[in-house]
Amino acid sequence: MIERNSAGSAVRGVYAYPRLSNTDLWFLRIGGDGLGNLLFNWARCLAESRRQGWPMVWPTWKSYKPKNKQVNQYDHRVYADLFQPTSDYVYGWRKAAVLASRRWIGEAEAAESPPTGRCVVQFRGMGGKFTPFLDHLELIRAELLAMTRKAHLAGYSPDPKAPIGIHVRRGDFVWQPDVETMVRQDNSALPIEWYAATLQAVRECVGKAAPARVFSDGTNEELARLLGMPAVRRVELGSSIADLLALSRCSLIIASGSTFSMWASFLHQVPTIWHPGKLLQKVHVVDRGQEVEWYPGRDLPGWLGEALSGAPSARVQSSQAI
Repeated sequence: MIERNSAGSAVRGVYAYPRLSNTDLWFLRIGGDGLGNLLFNWARCLAESRRQGWPMVWPTWKSYKPKNKQVNQYDHRVYADLFQPTSDYVYGWRKAAVLASRRWIGEAEAAESPPTGRCVVQFRGMGGKFTPFLDHLELIRAELLAMTRKAHLAGYSPDPKAPIGIHVRRGDFVWQPDVETMVRQDNSALPIEWYAATLQAVRECVGKAAPARVFSDGTNEELARLLGMPAVRRVELGSSIADLLALSRCSLIIASGSTFSMWASFLHQVPTIWHPGKLLQKVHVVDRGQEVEWYPGRDLPGWLGEALSGAPSARVQSSQAI
């Protein structure tokens, strides 16, 4: 097979493959990260394969990780039915043939010396998070939507009256003994009181009780403080990708300290409020001023009014679709 890169030179027999787990059987993975972390690997591979003209091999999304059944009752992270390959990918028996018949090299090696001959360039890990593909936003978003199965697109709407989205990460996120440890340690659960205080402060700032939707892998008991507030309801769309895409269409995101929140903010450049110390990386391409950390007692940014100008008031019925 001969493809051409952006410089017009021929690339013979070189393929790109995002390897999502250490144990990758090509049709099933054992273990691996959550969806937000996995998307970094896929997106970095996609951007580089397009730059170089390498055909991209369909990643092994399906995973088996027994402990997820104990940690997260809402999402066992199997990922078997979230995506389907488009015609741009090498998949099925051709995937197995390519991966089995070529030598494998790492992406760092390929960056140092352009690969030649029959080989597979392997992409692994989070590799700088969004930095390698920030300038490929349109490509990443279009490809993600194209490969997501239609069943998971129900909440993806361009509604100009989108509500506030609140992402509360629980599941495998750990409760820390104090605020300092919570801020310092990744994968720490944020107090529900911070989410409630942030929502209340935002509403006071814009002068209306803009409706909010809660996306979470926590229990209703854990979310009770939020769900008990006016015009707040929980959204459960049935899968991690459905929730992520719906969250990305909200007018404002009150984020958890997770890469899931980062992806939702990135995909549609949604104004986002983070707990202090949890803004891991700026993901907005143009207006990075709309990514802020906030804690009760501080001033809220002036752009909130414009961001929520299309959001309806609390008179909107809670049954309204997102």
